[in-house]
Amino acid sequence: MKNSFKSVIFAVTLGSFLISANIVNANDRDSAKSEVMLVKGAEVNFANFMSKKAKKFVKTEDWVIFVNVVKLYNTSPAKFMALSSTQKAAFNEAANNIETKVAKLRGEEAKAWRNKVVATKKILNVLWNYQSNVGPADQENVVSPVVAEMLGR
Repeated sequence: MKNSFKSVIFAVTLGSFLISANIVNANDRDSAKSEVMLVKGAEVNFANFMSKKAKKFVKTEDWVIFVNVVKLYNTSPAKFMALSSTQKAAFNEAANNIETKVAKLRGEEAKAWRNKVVATKKILNVLWNYQSNVGPADQENVVSPVVAEMLGR
């Protein structure tokens, strides 16, 4: 009885390790498809992909601009939001050039990366446009409606 119980425990433990190892491997293979945009380490995987598929392109100024803005978004959102309009325009031009380059590459992985580049560009532009539409509020001169009623204004 003890041996069969130990065998069952061993089989269950071994099975769970094998299943978890397969899940990790599947996640690594599907890294190009797992996220919507280039954030949280996906930009590193994209850089590795581009280094293998487009060695000359990763040495261009467009690549440097694109990667720097995406890294800035991931590491320091406040600095990312403070980029000048010139830097934003340079990023958009670089993103368009990268999208064109990735579109020329073959394979499903290239298509997935192209979609991520497009999504990243769109989302970052939405953030910049939202910031410019909202603008900073002058907090000192803002009077709450409740306070105005209490003061009799």
